[in-house]
Amino acid sequence: MNLIKKTIKEALNTPGFSSLYIIGVAFTITFTMIYGMLLYGQLGPVYPEYDRSATAYIESTVIRNEYSTSTSRLSSEFIGEFLHDSIPSIEKVTSMIAWNSGFPMVQPDGNAPEFHVQTRDVEPSFFDFYQYEFKAGKPLTQEDLEPGVHTVVISDKVARRLFPTPEDAVGNDISINHNKYRIKGVFREGSPLCLDSYGEVFYPVTSGNDTRWPQKFTGLFRAIIKVKPGKENEFRAYIREVCQRINSVDSTAPKFHIPVVMSHAEHVLANPQIDYSPESTFQVKDESTAFELWKPFLIALLVILLIPALNISGLIGARMDRMRSEIGVRRCFGAKRPRLMSMVITENLILTLIGGFIGLIAAWLIVSLAGTFLLELTPLAYGNGSAFSESASFITGEMAFAPLLFALTLAICLILNVISAWIPARIAMHRQITESLNSKR
Repeated sequence: MNLIKKTIKEALNTPGFSSLYIIGVAFTITFTMIYGMLLYGQLGPVYPEYDRSATAYIESTVIRNEYSTSTSRLSSEFIGEFLHDSIPSIEKVTSMIAWNSGFPMVQPDGNAPEFHVQTRDVEPSFFDFYQYEFKAGKPLTQEDLEPGVHTVVISDKVARRLFPTPEDAVGNDISINHNKYRIKGVFREGSPLCLDSYGEVFYPVTSGNDTRWPQKFTGLFRAIIKVKPGKENEFRAYIREVCQRINSVDSTAPKFHIPVVMSHAEHVLANPQIDYSPESTFQVKDESTAFELWKPFLIALLVILLIPALNISGLIGARMDRMRSEIGVRRCFGAKRPRLMSMVITENLILTLIGGFIGLIAAWLIVSLAGTFLLELTPLAYGNGSAFSESASFITGEMAFAPLLFALTLAICLILNVISAWIPARIAMHRQITESLNSKR
């Protein structure tokens, strides 16, 4: 306790150094936290995508004959026949039209202005796969796929713009691009960083088969599968076997291949390059190594962390030079090197903690005040079109207040800052006492 008191007193006696140190740490924590929030929102277990670690994606198929090679999506027939929860390696499966329906306009009653919403065409199984919380009404069911049924479910934020409460929305109509739809349920809106599940209005998909190809298993759907724990390799082997089975039925038909099955991290971070050369076998791609997948993000994180750490090391080095004579005097009166080192490191830790909490608050303020601007600078979220959403909060509370994220960020900063302080302090402590005493203050 005495050491902490002395350290705090020493820090107060050097306000210029302490202020610069705290500002440097706060800057690092602020931008590392914002960076971490963006990655956590796209990769971590957040509402409604809590099962991301077990999720696999089939985005495309390749159709090849002797004249050409083409790409397409999956058909509902393929998903229904070969991807269902009775497969030993599959726990759940859903599908949706691979691209969203655009950003149509909602026409409120009265004189209220129109506004854009992000819509998606989904299967009823979508609401079993993703854990959306319904505040009123019910999710879509198979009955909503019947011809002539025009129902939708909408987010709570959209509901509040149109009705007094979510309960008032259920059973009423919503006008989208001047077409009337009956509102069946109101769900708690997620974040646009959940690229596959986010939407403000969900339509029931009624047709997703693509008739451009002679191959009946191609269409417009993306398949999203929850794989049973430990069954990832078995699932990939099953997909390879399915493609072989389809191609063996008719030797004259175009060959059907699924070149890539992606984990969630690969789906978000990777950009797989498909080999269309004639000799390619289009086998299911093995999972990328963690280093290859994370390398660009780790490099960016190191840049954010290392530059301030180097600046801090320079600050402490300059301060140690100014304190050389003081260190020499203390050592003459019996102060041991470990004691002096502990004072420097303790001061470093205290200033880092202060700067860390200031940086955390600054990160929250920036996200809350400039969220839309940040979202527009995020290519992955921007590609989803969610930057145009008028009702979305792209960083939710569970992303901003993730204790593990802040603890990890602060721990990395503490380690780097301790190293940054320890190196110049150790050099100063190992100088000869006479050299220290003869130095100028």
